[in-house]
Amino acid sequence: MAKAMVLITADPGRDREVAGQVKSIQGVENVYLTAGRYDVVAEVQAPDDDSMLSLTYDRIRIIDGIRDTHTMFCLKV
Repeated sequence: MAKAMVLITADPGRDREVAGQVKSIQGVENVYLTAGRYDVVAEVQAPDDDSMLSLTYDRIRIIDGIRDTHTMFCLKV
């Protein structure tokens, strides 16, 4: 199972709208509004790397109102 945190910068004033759209995507486990460098943080999970690529690139990054994303893949220790 692949897990990642997607850090999202939204267009000004669109952070809640973006968070709601991200939350509705299958594979998104949790969504948080945040203060600071990023506006929204999403915890995502997918069965494998190919599915994670599709989730982050084809479903999240295309959402209208997202200015930028930074994805951090979670590794077991």
